[in-house]
Amino acid sequence: MVAALAEQPSSRQFKQIIRCYHRLSDNARVCYALRSCLPDMLRDGTFSSCLREEDPTTRHWLQQLLYNVHVS
Repeated sequence: MVAALAEQPSSRQFKQIIRCYHRLSDNARVCYALRSCLPDMLRDGTFSSCLREEDPTTRHWLQQLLYNVHVS
């Protein structure tokens, strides 16, 4: 799903995907698993065009997701 989104970016769909991963990262065991299976495209800035200035919530969720995965 994330790879398809990279080919045809959609801010709305990106927001939903980030929200799901963010919620999953609230669980410590899932967060540990995300270290190895979180798509690299979410880490490397591929979707920076989807992170619009007028949507700080999605930006915050992505930052929190990456923090949770890194810290766990």
